[in-house]
Amino acid sequence: MPSPVGHALAGLATVGLASERPGWRILTALAVVGMLPDVDFLLPLQHRGPSHSLTAAGLAFAGALAVVSWREEPVRRVRLAMMVGAAYLSHSVLDWLGEDTWTPMGIMALWPFSNAFYVSGLDLFKAVDRRYWMPGFWGRNGVALLREIAILAPILILSMYRSRVRFFDRADRRRPSA
Repeated sequence: MPSPVGHALAGLATVGLASERPGWRILTALAVVGMLPDVDFLLPLQHRGPSHSLTAAGLAFAGALAVVSWREEPVRRVRLAMMVGAAYLSHSVLDWLGEDTWTPMGIMALWPFSNAFYVSGLDLFKAVDRRYWMPGFWGRNGVALLREIAILAPILILSMYRSRVRFFDRADRRRPSA
C-alpha cells in the first residue's frame, strides 16, 4: 500500500478536473482528501474496509457538493465536488494497485453490496513498512517513496499544467511596474 505522500500526490493530481486556477485552499483540501480513507486507522473500523469503497467516494462527492452548494455557481460546485470525489477515490485506486502484505489483502471496493476484498495483483506501488523497529525499515520505505514519486509526480505536473495552477505562473508574465 502506498504512503501518505503518494496518496496526497494522487489527491492533488485530480486538480486537472478544474476549469480555472485553483488556489492553495483547494490544493490543500485535495491532498488531505486523498489521504482521508486511512482515517480508519484511527477509528474502530476495518482498515481498507468501508472507507476504501466506491460508496465512500460517492459520499465524499455528495458531501462536497452539499458544502459548496450554498456558495458557488452550479457549474463550479459540480467541478469542485468532482475533484473531491476523485481525490477520495484516488486513494482506493492506489491501494488497489499497490502491493499488500497484510491480511485480508485488497480493498472492500463494493461495500455495502459485497464484503469481498479486491486486489489487482499488479503491485505497482510497494508496500510501506510500518514496523519501524525492523532492520531495513528506512531503506525499504525510501525505495517505496521514490517509486511513488517517480510514478505520480509526472501525472501531477501534467494535471497542474492542464489546470494552470498558480504555481506555474511565471513572474515575467506580470505587468512591469512603471
